[in-house]
Amino acid sequence: MPEPHLTEVGWTGSVLRLAGLLGPGGPVPEVELVLRDREEGGVVRVPATAAARDGAVAFEARVDVAAITNGDPLPGGLWDARLAIGGPDGRTVLPLRHAPGLDASPRRLFLPGSAAVIAYFDRAGALAVDVGGRPHAAGSARADMTHWNAARREIVVAGHLDLREISMPVSGTLVLSERRSERTFEVIAMLEERPGRLCYTAAVPVSRTFVDDPLPRGAWDASLCLGFSGMHRELRLLAAGEPVDVRVWRRLRHVRVASSAAPGPLTITVGRG
Repeated sequence: MPEPHLTEVGWTGSVLRLAGLLGPGGPVPEVELVLRDREEGGVVRVPATAAARDGAVAFEARVDVAAITNGDPLPGGLWDARLAIGGPDGRTVLPLRHAPGLDASPRRLFLPGSAAVIAYFDRAGALAVDVGGRPHAAGSARADMTHWNAARREIVVAGHLDLREISMPVSGTLVLSERRSERTFEVIAMLEERPGRLCYTAAVPVSRTFVDDPLPRGAWDASLCLGFSGMHRELRLLAAGEPVDVRVWRRLRHVRVASSAAPGPLTITVGRG
């Protein structure tokens, strides 16, 4: 069965209108739009229609995010949009991708109360709806380099992402999460757009030489959080080939600071070993 392709995506008030084609003409199947919460697993089903049109089978669905179920708004979260094709005895659920020529940029809506709702095509090219804009996991990416800046007592993390898979973000943050607690430590990631790629660089202070609050003791897992207009995506960073392993002067004693090596996740450890 050919994948459905969207030819229209747009907002009319709080209603997200989706229209597209299933493929060449043939029997007109039953269709239904299925929204699935990527993290919680909840499902919302939205009526859709299909009809023969100009030698093809076209479909359409309208999603009122302000009153989707019993008058309640679509709950906050990241919702994958899929089209269920066929009846109960033989149903296929397929992702919704954009047809060639359709503008694939995100469509934004700001509901009363400053809640942002964004319909966009993810890294796999499938339609998703982000309600609320909080950070969501978006896979992983390998850092190109971790190195020690001896002059500033910092671990520098640098890498790049393919701009064919994402649009240009407006902000970047290196987020370090301590394994044994819910603590996080954040530093700004400098972003630079180059041909076909987005480069990032972040410097993690590990000494009080230049800052009052360096990275505390512990094992810290690294992620890159990218901010777009109204939404955030978090990529788990994988370690580069050459790790850092140094000792720094902290609180009247030398403390080991080390980063992990490829191929595993990037972790920065302070005060162990």
